[in-house]
Amino acid sequence: MSMSTVPRSALTTARSVFRTCLPSTSRFQNVAVVRGYATPSEARPEDKQEMMFGGPPPVRKDDGSVLKKYTGKGFPFIPSLRHVVYPYHPHLHQGGPLRELTAPLRRKGGRNNTGRIVNRHIGGGHKRRLRSIDFHRVESGEHDVIRIEYDPGRSAHIALIKKRGSTGSISVEDADEGLLVENKGTKKSMEAVKGGWSYIVAPQGLRAGDVVVSYRGGIPESVIREFDQTAAISSNDSSVPVISTPRSDKPPATDTPEMRRALGLLRTVTLKPGNVLPLYLLPPGTQVHNLSLTVDGKMQLCRSAGTFAQVVSHQSADGRAIGGSDVLTMGGGFDEEGDRVPKKGYVLIKLQSGEVRKLDPGCVATVGVVSNKEHQSRVLGKAGRSRWLGRRPHVRGVAMNAVDHPHGGGRGKGKGNKHPRSIYGLLQHVRTRRPKDKDGNKAVVTERPRGKQTAAKH
Repeated sequence: MSMSTVPRSALTTARSVFRTCLPSTSRFQNVAVVRGYATPSEARPEDKQEMMFGGPPPVRKDDGSVLKKYTGKGFPFIPSLRHVVYPYHPHLHQGGPLRELTAPLRRKGGRNNTGRIVNRHIGGGHKRRLRSIDFHRVESGEHDVIRIEYDPGRSAHIALIKKRGSTGSISVEDADEGLLVENKGTKKSMEAVKGGWSYIVAPQGLRAGDVVVSYRGGIPESVIREFDQTAAISSNDSSVPVISTPRSDKPPATDTPEMRRALGLLRTVTLKPGNVLPLYLLPPGTQVHNLSLTVDGKMQLCRSAGTFAQVVSHQSADGRAIGGSDVLTMGGGFDEEGDRVPKKGYVLIKLQSGEVRKLDPGCVATVGVVSNKEHQSRVLGKAGRSRWLGRRPHVRGVAMNAVDHPHGGGRGKGKGNKHPRSIYGLLQHVRTRRPKDKDGNKAVVTERPRGKQTAAKH
């Protein structure tokens, strides 16, 4: 009988008997095999209640940006859109700015008062209005974020804020007319804050409905009494616990477990994106932007899109690193009468270039990273978009005639073995070294790295 004539049922029975007769050589005979890609079972309700006081905090829904490309289905395959990459932010305000906080931009195309071009490759562009940004943040109290706007004059986004209780329940649409009547013919017409309305550089993650506070004028007394135990030393309030010391002729202790805990609670309340704080209240590792170089000056450092600085450490007057509640005694600000308090140390700040700089403890900074970090990922795609931004074409010197540029003329694309010169005949790429008798900027602790960097050899 051939194999083709054997019934199928007989073959199945023979295979089963053959398998049962073989000895078992598997080491995993009595071990339950669990697939690595199996879906884990859902946690029990009692396990969920044990997680972080009822579970982790809800994830905030962040309408992030989208790098939009104009190629593919639905878009015409044309050269002007083939390479365009544009960061699209759905949370931005679609309308215009608050007009009373803007001023017209009068451009001169790179020409001076005699009409001569002194700054080449500038001219044209779309009409703009300059937004008045508040870089001082002197106004204390809570400010509501009304909306996030696009600013054509800077790479970062800006936020329109309004102080609570300043102008009542006035709407954004009626704010222009109200501010115009209030500031008409006064010096306040060019100020950055009008009637409680102002623009600030928006940090990453700030949205409409959030609240920002400026602590540049100091922490309010109510917040200090609640969180800072150092205020209890000189307080006569019986409700505030007073820290006792063993000897009355010595100053009270400033670095105790109670004060460390109080300072941590104070930082928890105040460390929020968009809040302005003095540097001595910022813990090491905090990412900040909009830093001021003086105690009462405007914020000048780290204002471009996606930039930030980082607090390295707090140093005493003798160069010793301090921490805990000792940072509250660093000084560097102003007292209640407006007199400057002498500083007792400095704060080390690391900038994006790698430079480490020391600043006064009373200098202020804004918590968070500057918004629109996708700005560097955009691609204009065509020359017309550069012209919209007010940029004129840049022509190489070797492409000109000899009468127009020192590199012009001749045959081919070389400059004739000449030293590089500008269009005005000035020698370029000349190394001007720093004199040895100059110490440079004394505020810089570590200079930014220059040239090609190599790994350190240990």
